[in-house]
Amino acid sequence: MANIELDLDDDVILVEDHDQQQQLLATKSGNTWRVLEGPINKSNQLANRTTVNTPTQALVETLRWLAEGE
Repeated sequence: MANIELDLDDDVILVEDHDQQQQLLATKSGNTWRVLEGPINKSNQLANRTTVNTPTQALVETLRWLAEGE
């Protein structure tokens, strides 16, 4: 079983995969959501994954990211 932590807020979605030591961060900026990924505890190394228009799309991208790690 994967060791995953999920944190949902009105303008932030954070998922940490502790087994892979990776994180995905989706943040609302105006009317769009930026989805970033990278190592846990190294926010300066986050890479842009995609940009989406709704929180639902950001959550779907989060699920895709989790599926890639399996």
